[in-house]
Amino acid sequence: MAKAAKKKSKYSPHPALGQEEKGRARLLAATGRSFDDWVALAASKGPKEQKACRVWLREKHGITSMNAWWIASVAASNEKPSYDEPEALVDALYCGPKAALRPLHEKVVDAALALGKDVIATSCKTMVPLYRKHVFAELRPVEAGVEVHLALGEVPGDARFRDVTDRNPGNRLTHRTLLASAKDIDAAFLARLRDAFEKGNGKLARAAEAKLPADLGKALK
Repeated sequence: MAKAAKKKSKYSPHPALGQEEKGRARLLAATGRSFDDWVALAASKGPKEQKACRVWLREKHGITSMNAWWIASVAASNEKPSYDEPEALVDALYCGPKAALRPLHEKVVDAALALGKDVIATSCKTMVPLYRKHVFAELRPVEAGVEVHLALGEVPGDARFRDVTDRNPGNRLTHRTLLASAKDIDAAFLARLRDAFEKGNGKLARAAEAKLPADLGKALK
């Protein structure tokens, strides 16, 4: 009996993973040693404490500060980054008590993907970002439902789509709303999602590429 074809995931590896590959290539060109070789050396010969290991890499081996941080953090970690498996990260986000929120989450992701062929749905350990050229939405499960952050620009917030007053400088995601059930994915929400989608392909708040989520940046380091 023929084996059934594996279902294609709607989730793609995070765009920032390409930055890691470029960093590995630059490190190899600059030192003649691969990233994995540096990690193995640091794990076997370097100090066990991350800060001391970074100093050892810089002072003994001439590694730049950024690469020393990256190598030392991976050498000292027992966990390997898994951002090339976004479906597994989504599964982990919606496990246990939050599993009941998964269908609601998927409705939003499907609605976003239907907006254009250039939409990328990916995942981090704490959120699910949606991209075009830039991030235009993020989803995360919370106790009361699925919280959605949207890049709506400098438009006034209201009772439903509140301003993100605690966002970091340069963060494109300006508003947030809570979806408690499927009925919250109504015409008003879908209109705001489309607004965010349209702003995801141009300049909004800043011209740089989408912000690297903190947990992914830590893993890549």
